[in-house]
Amino acid sequence: MTAAKRKSRPWAVILSTPGSPYRTEHTSEAEAYEQVRAEIAAVKAGSRNVSRIRVEQWDRLADRWQLFDLIDPTTE
Repeated sequence: MTAAKRKSRPWAVILSTPGSPYRTEHTSEAEAYEQVRAEIAAVKAGSRNVSRIRVEQWDRLADRWQLFDLIDPTTE
């Protein structure tokens, strides 16, 4: 069995939008949450229609994405 490779962007932000989910990957937790804060601000300003924000972290031992945080941008 080979060891799982570390991802260069081990953080992901998935936005639930009316059309389809929108996913971005980031190099750090801080970078991911910078996007989360910007999306929450845009939802509050009425310029984005996002119903849920999911933050995931790559688990290299399990070799898959794991849920890290689930955010309702309308209540933040």
